[in-house]
Amino acid sequence: MLEEYDYSKEVQLEFCSELSEVRNTSRESISLEKKSPEVKNPSNKGISIETKSLSKDETIKSLDNGALIAEIRKAAKNEQDLTLQVIELIAEINRRKIFLKLGFSSLFDFVTKDLGYEPSSAMRRIQAARAISEIPELRKKIADRSLSLSVVSQGQNFLNKKASDSGKKISIAEKTELFKKLENKSTREAEKELFKLAPELCLKSKEQEKILSENLIELRFVIDNETKEKMDELKLWMSHQNPDMTQAQFFKVMVEKLHGQLAKKKSVQDKPGQDKSIKDQSPQNKSLQNKSADPSQIEQDASITGAEPLSEDSKEKLSPITLQRHAHNKPSQKRSRYISASVKKLVWQRDQGCCQFVDPGTQKKCESRYQIQFDHVHPFRHLGENSVENLRLLCGKHNRDRG
Repeated sequence: MLEEYDYSKEVQLEFCSELSEVRNTSRESISLEKKSPEVKNPSNKGISIETKSLSKDETIKSLDNGALIAEIRKAAKNEQDLTLQVIELIAEINRRKIFLKLGFSSLFDFVTKDLGYEPSSAMRRIQAARAISEIPELRKKIADRSLSLSVVSQGQNFLNKKASDSGKKISIAEKTELFKKLENKSTREAEKELFKLAPELCLKSKEQEKILSENLIELRFVIDNETKEKMDELKLWMSHQNPDMTQAQFFKVMVEKLHGQLAKKKSVQDKPGQDKSIKDQSPQNKSLQNKSADPSQIEQDASITGAEPLSEDSKEKLSPITLQRHAHNKPSQKRSRYISASVKKLVWQRDQGCCQFVDPGTQKKCESRYQIQFDHVHPFRHLGENSVENLRLLCGKHNRDRG
Protein backbone atom coordinates (compact mmCIF):
# COMPACT_ATOMS: atom_id res chain seq x y z
CA MET A 1 0.00 0.00 0.00
CA LEU A 2 1.35 3.46 -0.92
CA GLU A 3 2.32 5.75 1.89
CA GLU A 4 0.15 8.87 1.98
CA TYR A 5 1.93 12.24 1.80
CA ASP A 6 2.02 14.25 5.03
CA TYR A 7 1.81 18.01 4.19
CA SER A 8 2.69 19.02 7.74
CA LYS A 9 6.30 18.05 7.08
CA GLU A 10 6.60 20.24 3.99
CA VAL A 11 9.46 22.75 4.00
CA GLN A 12 10.30 25.62 1.62
CA LEU A 13 13.00 24.72 -0.91
CA GLU A 14 15.73 27.35 -1.23
CA PHE A 15 17.13 28.38 -4.60
CA CYS A 16 20.78 27.66 -4.03
CA SER A 17 23.59 25.38 -5.08
CA GLU A 18 23.23 23.27 -1.94
CA LEU A 19 20.41 21.27 -3.47
CA SER A 20 21.83 17.84 -4.35
CA GLU A 21 20.46 14.40 -4.95
CA VAL A 22 21.13 11.32 -2.85
CA ARG A 23 20.12 8.01 -4.30
CA ASN A 24 18.42 5.44 -2.07
CA THR A 25 18.78 2.20 -3.94
CA SER A 26 16.68 0.24 -1.47
CA ARG A 27 13.59 2.45 -1.99
CA GLU A 28 14.59 3.53 -5.53
CA SER A 29 13.76 7.14 -4.74
CA ILE A 30 15.62 10.44 -4.60
CA SER A 31 15.70 12.76 -1.64
CA LEU A 32 17.20 16.25 -1.27
CA GLU A 33 19.73 17.36 1.33
CA LYS A 34 18.40 19.05 4.45
CA LYS A 35 15.79 16.16 4.59
CA SER A 36 13.42 17.75 2.08
CA PRO A 37 10.27 15.63 1.50
CA GLU A 38 9.35 13.84 -1.66
CA VAL A 39 7.45 15.96 -4.15
CA LYS A 40 3.89 14.70 -4.48
CA ASN A 41 1.14 15.60 -6.85
CA PRO A 42 -1.33 17.43 -4.62
CA SER A 43 -4.22 16.81 -7.00
CA ASN A 44 -3.73 13.05 -6.79
CA LYS A 45 -3.45 12.08 -3.12
CA GLY A 46 -1.94 8.73 -2.41
CA ILE A 47 0.28 8.78 -5.50
CA SER A 48 4.01 9.24 -4.83
CA ILE A 49 6.13 10.92 -7.55
CA GLU A 50 9.90 10.56 -7.40
CA THR A 51 11.99 13.76 -7.53
CA LYS A 52 14.45 13.97 -10.41
CA SER A 53 17.67 15.97 -10.49
CA LEU A 54 16.74 19.59 -11.10
CA SER A 55 18.39 21.78 -13.72
CA LYS A 56 18.89 25.47 -12.99
CA ASP A 57 15.86 26.37 -15.11
CA GLU A 58 13.70 23.76 -13.37
CA THR A 59 14.89 24.95 -9.95
CA ILE A 60 13.86 28.53 -10.76
CA LYS A 61 10.45 27.33 -11.90
CA SER A 62 9.98 25.45 -8.62
CA LEU A 63 10.18 28.68 -6.58
CA ASP A 64 7.00 30.27 -5.31
CA ASN A 65 6.32 33.95 -5.98
CA GLY A 66 7.88 35.24 -2.76
CA ALA A 67 11.10 33.29 -3.22
CA LEU A 68 11.32 34.29 -6.88
CA ILE A 69 11.05 38.02 -6.06
CA ALA A 70 13.65 37.64 -3.31
CA GLU A 71 16.07 35.94 -5.69
CA ILE A 72 15.70 38.51 -8.46
CA ARG A 73 16.31 41.34 -6.00
CA LYS A 74 19.39 39.57 -4.70
CA ALA A 75 20.69 38.93 -8.22
CA ALA A 76 20.06 42.55 -9.24
CA LYS A 77 21.98 43.80 -6.20
CA ASN A 78 24.89 41.47 -7.02
CA GLU A 79 24.86 42.65 -10.62
CA GLN A 80 24.92 46.27 -9.50
CA ASP A 81 27.84 45.61 -7.17
CA LEU A 82 29.74 43.93 -9.99
CA THR A 83 28.98 46.83 -12.34
CA LEU A 84 30.37 49.30 -9.82
CA GLN A 85 33.47 47.12 -9.47
CA VAL A 86 33.89 47.10 -13.27
CA ILE A 87 33.61 50.89 -13.33
CA GLU A 88 36.26 51.26 -10.63
CA LEU A 89 38.59 48.90 -12.51
CA ILE A 90 38.07 50.83 -15.75
CA ALA A 91 38.88 54.07 -13.90
CA GLU A 92 42.17 52.63 -12.63
CA ILE A 93 43.08 51.22 -16.05
CA ASN A 94 42.44 54.65 -17.54
CA ARG A 95 44.58 56.32 -14.86
CA ARG A 96 47.50 54.00 -15.60
CA LYS A 97 46.90 54.07 -19.40
CA ILE A 98 47.34 50.30 -19.48
CA PHE A 99 45.21 50.02 -22.62
CA LEU A 100 47.94 51.78 -24.60
CA LYS A 101 50.51 49.18 -23.59
CA LEU A 102 48.10 46.45 -24.72
CA GLY A 103 47.96 47.91 -28.23
CA PHE A 104 44.66 49.82 -28.04
CA SER A 105 44.52 53.43 -29.18
CA SER A 106 41.79 54.39 -26.70
CA LEU A 107 40.03 53.23 -23.58
CA PHE A 108 36.86 52.81 -25.66
CA ASP A 109 38.62 50.36 -28.02
CA PHE A 110 39.86 48.35 -25.03
CA VAL A 111 36.43 48.11 -23.38
CA THR A 112 34.65 47.16 -26.62
CA LYS A 113 37.23 44.91 -28.27
CA ASP A 114 38.98 43.32 -25.30
CA LEU A 115 36.19 43.24 -22.71
CA GLY A 116 33.47 42.67 -25.32
CA TYR A 117 31.02 45.41 -24.33
CA GLU A 118 28.65 46.92 -26.87
CA PRO A 119 29.59 50.52 -27.80
CA SER A 120 26.72 52.11 -25.85
CA SER A 121 27.38 49.98 -22.74
CA ALA A 122 31.10 50.68 -22.99
CA MET A 123 30.57 54.44 -23.21
CA ARG A 124 28.28 54.48 -20.15
CA ARG A 125 30.89 52.66 -18.09
CA ILE A 126 33.72 54.85 -19.33
CA GLN A 127 31.79 58.05 -18.58
CA ALA A 128 30.93 56.76 -15.10
CA ALA A 129 34.57 55.76 -14.53
CA ARG A 130 35.73 59.26 -15.38
CA ALA A 131 33.06 60.76 -13.14
CA ILE A 132 34.00 58.72 -10.05
CA SER A 133 37.69 59.48 -10.66
CA GLU A 134 36.93 63.18 -10.24
CA ILE A 135 34.16 62.85 -7.63
CA PRO A 136 34.76 59.78 -5.40
CA GLU A 137 31.46 60.45 -3.55
CA LEU A 138 29.59 59.19 -6.61
CA ARG A 139 30.63 55.62 -5.77
CA LYS A 140 28.23 55.65 -2.82
CA LYS A 141 25.46 57.22 -4.90
CA ILE A 142 25.79 54.49 -7.51
CA ALA A 143 25.97 51.77 -4.85
CA ASP A 144 22.76 52.90 -3.09
CA ARG A 145 21.05 53.38 -6.48
CA SER A 146 20.31 57.07 -6.00
CA LEU A 147 22.25 57.55 -9.25
CA SER A 148 21.97 55.03 -12.07
CA LEU A 149 24.78 54.24 -14.47
CA SER A 150 22.88 55.86 -17.36
CA VAL A 151 22.22 59.07 -15.43
CA VAL A 152 25.88 59.37 -14.36
CA SER A 153 26.87 58.90 -18.00
CA GLN A 154 24.39 61.59 -19.06
CA GLY A 155 25.75 64.03 -16.49
CA GLN A 156 29.38 63.39 -17.42
CA ASN A 157 28.63 63.78 -21.12
CA PHE A 158 26.83 67.07 -20.40
CA LEU A 159 29.82 68.37 -18.44
CA ASN A 160 32.22 67.39 -21.24
CA LYS A 161 30.12 69.29 -23.78
CA LYS A 162 29.88 72.30 -21.51
CA ALA A 163 33.65 72.41 -20.99
CA SER A 164 34.27 72.02 -24.72
CA ASP A 165 31.72 74.69 -25.65
CA SER A 166 32.91 77.27 -23.11
CA GLY A 167 36.60 76.48 -23.39
CA LYS A 168 36.83 76.56 -19.60
CA LYS A 169 37.46 73.81 -17.08
CA ILE A 170 34.43 72.89 -14.96
CA SER A 171 35.13 72.99 -11.22
CA ILE A 172 34.61 69.97 -8.99
CA ALA A 173 32.06 71.93 -6.96
CA GLU A 174 30.00 72.66 -10.07
CA LYS A 175 30.16 69.02 -11.15
CA THR A 176 29.08 67.84 -7.69
CA GLU A 177 26.16 70.27 -7.71
CA LEU A 178 24.99 68.95 -11.08
CA PHE A 179 24.97 65.33 -9.95
CA LYS A 180 23.00 66.33 -6.83
CA LYS A 181 20.28 67.68 -9.12
CA LEU A 182 20.22 64.36 -10.98
CA GLU A 183 19.83 62.16 -7.89
CA ASN A 184 16.81 59.81 -7.80
CA LYS A 185 15.87 60.70 -11.37
CA SER A 186 15.19 58.38 -14.26
CA THR A 187 17.05 58.70 -17.55
CA ARG A 188 14.18 60.66 -19.07
CA GLU A 189 13.83 62.95 -16.03
CA ALA A 190 17.59 63.58 -16.04
CA GLU A 191 17.45 64.45 -19.73
CA LYS A 192 14.72 67.04 -19.04
CA GLU A 193 16.73 68.50 -16.15
CA LEU A 194 19.84 68.88 -18.30
CA PHE A 195 17.79 70.40 -21.12
CA LYS A 196 16.44 73.06 -18.73
CA LEU A 197 19.99 73.95 -17.70
CA ALA A 198 21.31 74.36 -21.26
CA PRO A 199 18.91 73.60 -24.14
CA GLU A 200 21.35 74.50 -26.89
CA LEU A 201 24.05 72.34 -25.34
CA CYS A 202 21.84 69.25 -25.20
CA LEU A 203 21.02 69.56 -28.89
CA LYS A 204 24.57 70.32 -29.99
CA SER A 205 26.43 67.39 -31.56
CA LYS A 206 23.76 64.90 -30.55
CA GLU A 207 24.64 62.14 -32.98
CA GLN A 208 23.35 58.60 -33.23
CA GLU A 209 24.26 55.73 -35.50
CA LYS A 210 22.05 52.68 -35.76
CA ILE A 211 22.58 49.65 -37.99
CA LEU A 212 19.30 48.74 -39.68
CA SER A 213 20.51 45.99 -42.00
CA GLU A 214 23.63 44.72 -43.69
CA ASN A 215 23.64 47.64 -46.14
CA LEU A 216 21.66 50.34 -44.31
CA ILE A 217 22.67 52.58 -41.41
CA GLU A 218 20.49 55.21 -39.77
CA LEU A 219 22.27 58.46 -38.91
CA ARG A 220 20.86 61.11 -36.65
CA PHE A 221 22.47 64.47 -35.98
CA VAL A 222 21.57 68.08 -35.25
CA ILE A 223 22.55 71.03 -37.46
CA ASP A 224 22.12 74.79 -37.01
CA ASN A 225 19.85 77.05 -39.06
CA GLU A 226 22.71 78.46 -41.14
CA THR A 227 23.76 75.01 -42.30
CA LYS A 228 20.15 74.11 -43.05
CA GLU A 229 19.72 77.22 -45.21
CA LYS A 230 22.87 76.42 -47.16
CA MET A 231 21.72 72.85 -47.64
CA ASP A 232 18.32 73.99 -48.95
CA GLU A 233 20.04 76.41 -51.34
CA LEU A 234 22.22 73.60 -52.71
CA LYS A 235 19.20 71.32 -53.08
CA LEU A 236 17.45 74.03 -55.11
CA TRP A 237 20.54 74.44 -57.27
CA MET A 238 20.53 70.67 -57.96
CA SER A 239 16.76 70.47 -58.37
CA HIS A 240 17.05 70.17 -62.18
CA GLN A 241 18.71 66.80 -61.64
CA ASN A 242 16.59 65.62 -58.73
CA PRO A 243 13.53 67.79 -57.98
CA ASP A 244 12.49 65.71 -54.96
CA MET A 245 15.87 65.14 -53.36
CA THR A 246 15.64 63.78 -49.83
CA GLN A 247 18.06 64.59 -47.01
CA ALA A 248 19.67 61.15 -47.36
CA GLN A 249 20.13 61.62 -51.13
CA PHE A 250 21.65 65.06 -50.61
CA PHE A 251 24.05 63.64 -48.03
CA LYS A 252 25.06 60.86 -50.44
CA VAL A 253 25.67 63.32 -53.31
CA MET A 254 27.89 65.52 -51.14
CA VAL A 255 29.89 62.54 -49.83
CA GLU A 256 30.42 61.14 -53.32
CA LYS A 257 31.51 64.56 -54.61
CA LEU A 258 34.09 65.03 -51.86
CA HIS A 259 35.24 61.44 -52.15
CA GLY A 260 35.74 61.92 -55.90
CA GLN A 261 37.90 64.97 -55.27
CA LEU A 262 39.98 62.99 -52.77
CA ALA A 263 40.42 60.09 -55.21
CA LYS A 264 41.53 62.51 -57.93
CA LYS A 265 44.08 64.11 -55.62
CA LYS A 266 45.45 60.73 -54.58
CA SER A 267 45.73 59.56 -58.20
CA VAL A 268 47.87 62.61 -59.03
CA GLN A 269 50.15 61.96 -56.04
CA ASP A 270 50.54 58.28 -56.90
CA LYS A 271 51.63 58.80 -60.54
CA PRO A 272 54.88 56.87 -61.19
CA GLY A 273 58.09 58.78 -61.85
CA GLN A 274 57.22 61.83 -59.74
CA ASP A 275 58.97 60.66 -56.56
CA LYS A 276 61.91 58.30 -56.47
CA SER A 277 62.82 56.22 -53.45
CA ILE A 278 64.44 58.27 -50.77
CA LYS A 279 66.78 55.37 -50.22
CA ASP A 280 68.27 55.96 -53.69
CA GLN A 281 68.26 59.77 -53.50
CA SER A 282 69.39 60.39 -49.92
CA PRO A 283 73.05 61.54 -49.75
CA GLN A 284 73.37 60.15 -46.23
CA ASN A 285 72.33 56.70 -47.42
CA LYS A 286 74.82 56.88 -50.29
CA SER A 287 77.60 57.68 -47.86
CA LEU A 288 76.62 54.73 -45.67
CA GLN A 289 76.78 52.40 -48.64
CA ASN A 290 80.22 53.72 -49.59
CA LYS A 291 82.37 52.96 -46.56
CA SER A 292 85.46 54.49 -48.18
CA ALA A 293 83.88 57.94 -48.55
CA ASP A 294 86.32 60.74 -47.85
CA PRO A 295 85.89 63.06 -44.80
CA SER A 296 84.74 65.97 -46.92
CA GLN A 297 81.85 63.90 -48.28
CA ILE A 298 80.91 62.70 -44.80
CA GLU A 299 80.98 66.29 -43.53
CA GLN A 300 78.68 67.30 -46.37
CA ASP A 301 76.28 64.49 -45.47
CA ALA A 302 76.31 65.58 -41.84
CA SER A 303 75.25 69.06 -42.86
CA ILE A 304 72.12 67.53 -44.38
CA THR A 305 71.23 65.37 -41.40
CA GLY A 306 71.98 68.32 -39.10
CA ALA A 307 73.74 66.47 -36.27
CA GLU A 308 74.25 68.65 -33.20
CA PRO A 309 77.74 69.01 -31.68
CA LEU A 310 78.39 67.03 -28.54
CA SER A 311 78.91 68.75 -25.19
CA GLU A 312 82.02 68.09 -23.11
CA ASP A 313 79.99 66.02 -20.62
CA SER A 314 78.57 63.91 -23.42
CA LYS A 315 82.04 63.32 -24.88
CA GLU A 316 83.21 61.79 -21.60
CA LYS A 317 80.35 59.25 -21.67
CA LEU A 318 80.90 58.12 -25.28
CA SER A 319 83.41 55.58 -26.51
CA PRO A 320 86.41 56.67 -28.63
CA ILE A 321 84.90 55.05 -31.74
CA THR A 322 81.65 56.99 -31.31
CA LEU A 323 83.57 60.22 -30.78
CA GLN A 324 85.58 59.58 -33.93
CA ARG A 325 82.40 59.03 -35.97
CA HIS A 326 80.79 62.14 -34.55
CA ALA A 327 83.88 64.20 -35.37
CA HIS A 328 83.38 63.39 -39.05
CA ASN A 329 79.70 64.35 -38.78
CA LYS A 330 80.28 67.79 -37.33
CA PRO A 331 77.37 69.87 -38.59
CA SER A 332 77.56 73.08 -40.52
CA GLN A 333 74.02 74.04 -39.48
CA LYS A 334 71.48 73.29 -36.76
CA ARG A 335 69.46 70.06 -37.03
CA SER A 336 65.86 70.34 -38.19
CA ARG A 337 62.80 68.22 -37.46
CA TYR A 338 61.51 68.93 -40.97
CA ILE A 339 60.52 65.76 -42.86
CA SER A 340 60.33 66.03 -46.61
CA ALA A 341 57.10 65.26 -48.43
CA SER A 342 58.70 62.36 -50.32
CA VAL A 343 59.83 60.70 -47.07
CA LYS A 344 56.41 61.17 -45.51
CA LYS A 345 54.76 59.60 -48.53
CA LEU A 346 57.00 56.54 -48.44
CA VAL A 347 56.46 56.05 -44.69
CA TRP A 348 52.71 56.50 -45.08
CA GLN A 349 52.53 53.96 -47.90
CA ARG A 350 54.69 51.45 -46.06
CA ASP A 351 52.67 51.69 -42.81
CA GLN A 352 49.36 51.89 -44.72
CA GLY A 353 48.30 55.02 -42.85
CA CYS A 354 47.78 53.33 -39.47
CA CYS A 355 49.46 53.16 -36.07
CA GLN A 356 52.35 50.68 -35.92
CA PHE A 357 52.48 50.18 -32.16
CA VAL A 358 52.69 46.47 -31.27
CA ASP A 359 52.15 44.96 -27.82
CA PRO A 360 55.37 42.98 -27.10
CA GLY A 361 53.41 40.30 -25.23
CA THR A 362 50.42 39.60 -27.48
CA GLN A 363 51.89 41.02 -30.71
CA LYS A 364 48.63 42.94 -31.22
CA LYS A 365 49.04 45.94 -33.50
CA CYS A 366 47.07 49.11 -32.73
CA GLU A 367 46.22 49.98 -36.38
CA SER A 368 44.28 53.10 -35.36
CA ARG A 369 43.90 55.79 -38.06
CA TYR A 370 42.98 58.57 -35.62
CA GLN A 371 45.39 61.49 -35.21
CA ILE A 372 48.23 59.71 -37.02
CA GLN A 373 51.68 61.21 -36.38
CA PHE A 374 55.21 60.57 -37.62
CA ASP A 375 57.46 59.16 -34.91
CA HIS A 376 61.23 58.62 -34.78
CA VAL A 377 62.09 55.00 -33.90
CA HIS A 378 65.50 56.20 -32.69
CA PRO A 379 64.51 59.48 -30.98
CA PHE A 380 65.39 62.74 -32.69
CA ARG A 381 66.93 64.11 -29.49
CA HIS A 382 69.36 61.17 -29.57
CA LEU A 383 70.50 61.96 -33.12
CA GLY A 384 67.71 59.98 -34.78
CA GLU A 385 67.48 60.70 -38.52
CA ASN A 386 64.51 61.90 -40.55
CA SER A 387 64.84 58.86 -42.81
CA VAL A 388 62.30 56.32 -44.01
CA GLU A 389 64.02 53.59 -41.99
CA ASN A 390 63.90 55.62 -38.76
CA LEU A 391 60.32 56.88 -39.10
CA ARG A 392 57.01 55.15 -38.41
CA LEU A 393 53.38 56.06 -37.93
CA LEU A 394 51.84 56.18 -34.44
CA CYS A 395 48.44 57.39 -33.30
CA GLY A 396 48.51 60.48 -31.12
CA LYS A 397 47.97 58.61 -27.85
CA HIS A 398 50.67 56.01 -28.43
CA ASN A 399 53.10 58.71 -29.56
CA ARG A 400 52.44 60.78 -26.42
CA ASP A 401 52.61 57.68 -24.21
CA ARG A 402 56.05 56.89 -25.58
CA GLY A 403 57.26 60.15 -24.08
